Amino acid sequence: MMSQHACGMLFDVFSISRLVVLVSLVATTAAYGQDATTRAEADRQRRAAKNESLEPYEPGGFERAMHFVEDRAVFIVGREGFYPKLGSLTTGSGFAYGLGYRDRDLFDKVAVVDLWAATSTRRYWATEARLTFPRLANKRLMVESWAAHRDYPQEDFFGIGPASVRADQTSFAIRSDFLGARAGIRPLPILLAGGGLEYQRPRLGRGKDERVPSIEQRFNAFAAPGLAQRVDYLRSTAFVELDYREPRNARRGGWYRLDFSRYADRGGGQQTFNRVDLDLRQFVGFLAERRVLAGRLLVSTSDAASGAAMPFYLMPTLGGNDTLRGFREYRFRGPHGMLAQGEYRWEIWSGLEGALFYDAGKVAMSRRDLNFDGLERDYGFGFRFNTDQAIMFRVDAGFGSRDGKHLYIVFGGIF
Repeated sequence: MMSQHACGMLFDVFSISRLVVLVSLVATTAAYGQDATTRAEADRQRRAAKNESLEPYEPGGFERAMHFVEDRAVFIVGREGFYPKLGSLTTGSGFAYGLGYRDRDLFDKVAVVDLWAATSTRRYWATEARLTFPRLANKRLMVESWAAHRDYPQEDFFGIGPASVRADQTSFAIRSDFLGARAGIRPLPILLAGGGLEYQRPRLGRGKDERVPSIEQRFNAFAAPGLAQRVDYLRSTAFVELDYREPRNARRGGWYRLDFSRYADRGGGQQTFNRVDLDLRQFVGFLAERRVLAGRLLVSTSDAASGAAMPFYLMPTLGGNDTLRGFREYRFRGPHGMLAQGEYRWEIWSGLEGALFYDAGKVAMSRRDLNFDGLERDYGFGFRFNTDQAIMFRVDAGFGSRDGKHLYIVFGGIF
């Protein structure tokens, strides 16, 4: 049994405990009885003192440099007024440089005009004038027109079809004039549908790449349809596009586009054909969107009118810095083609991303062969110098193909 002394001690402990609790309750009640305004003011003063002790965010030197390039130097992010036209004119053109002018306030801020001219280290030339009305009819109507000239003197040609051989590499020159217009309706902010017309005047010539033969020295008009003919085309198009990417340099969302084109030969119809292109791109961000999984599926198929042939220079191509990165530019060419690409992108620090990629694709001579058998494959890694608005430039190294190793340094993104 518990002794009387122990019972007394336990009673004293309980008494002291009740006293402490009682005092605490009284103190708490008194505190809550204070003027609420005084307490709110004290909380406000504490928050203000904490905010004053915090220093504003200061971006690092690399991030500041990327924002400077974005805002002041590079054409791809839409600088106003005069701007340097830098980057690439087409796959394999080499580094391009020139001058452009852009005005978004035309016709009382309704229209955008963009004019530019550029050349490249491989003596490619291009000029373009474009007038766009991006948000007519309460932002539901888009209208644009353009005129352009392209002069590409060293385009690569290896033959047509999946069995083309790298040893058969040749070059050809092509000059093209374009004059066109299109219109699109936005039933929803992320949906655009419409169509257009474009006049095209392509002209072929001898290739200027001194390292390989010109195309006519190795191929005839049967092996390279359209080689011996001059054709003027009227291209009519219909398209639908869904775009819900965020931000502009996408870290989430998707972009899907379907294009139908009819190339009508104005000189008799011997090279009239139809072409359908489907381009699907998806982006999934995680870990505060500092990691991104990016995927792309591109399918192109065509058919010529009875007795007609599709010119080789308008066929889908694979190979180079934006398709199969483990192969030379335009390594594969055919009337039908497909491409699948995947990238894992991660932020190294603000303004710089690393990327691991995998590409697979093929061209085919018939639509029934447009499947996942016999795909050409490559893999590699790269770096992207970027902001939320655009990729300024990137470096990609491609491996794992039967075409060797390839390194590409490119202004602009891939997809």
